[in-house]
Amino acid sequence: MDFMDISKKRVTVRKFAPKPVEEDKINRILEAGRWSPTAVNKQPQRILVLNTPESLAKVREFCSFGYDQKYVDLAKECDDKEQGKVNFYYGAPLVLFVAYDRTECWTHPQSGKSSGATDATIVATHMMLEAASLDLGSVWISYFDEDKARKLLKLPEDWQSVCMLYIGYPAEDFVPNTHLGGHRKPLSETCFYNAVLEEGSEK
Repeated sequence: MDFMDISKKRVTVRKFAPKPVEEDKINRILEAGRWSPTAVNKQPQRILVLNTPESLAKVREFCSFGYDQKYVDLAKECDDKEQGKVNFYYGAPLVLFVAYDRTECWTHPQSGKSSGATDATIVATHMMLEAASLDLGSVWISYFDEDKARKLLKLPEDWQSVCMLYIGYPAEDFVPNTHLGGHRKPLSETCFYNAVLEEGSEK
């Protein structure tokens, strides 16, 4: 499949079928991450694969927050009003918890900035696109309680969390959220050649 086709095919899925993701597909997704570029090839990414009922219950626990209608309005799937919460776990049978090892990153010699977050983000993106090529749905999750996740998942001290990918087969009645996705701004609003024009300047 052409890369642009994969990019356009990928949509955010917030309702998953109970069908597990096959092991060979999980391995292909992880391999896509393994072959992602990282600064100086340090490969500081650390991927925790969560696909048992016990592990997924922990995800649900550290993705629960106090009830907030504005999030429900954006994604009704997170509504857990009976418990007085919003919950950002959507029943995915596979969760990839993406982190990086602080001790394994390249450090910019001038700014001192670590490459870890950038490296892990690139890895996560490659894995998400590979999932799309395998007809799997996914959603990128960055809203979770990092401290609670560290405790529940028993993460090593040197691991810094970045995001999670929920992956699985979309539910039969899944409908893409057209309010949040689909539309893309024209290139003229996001890309600039050789110089950034000041407001009011002629092109």
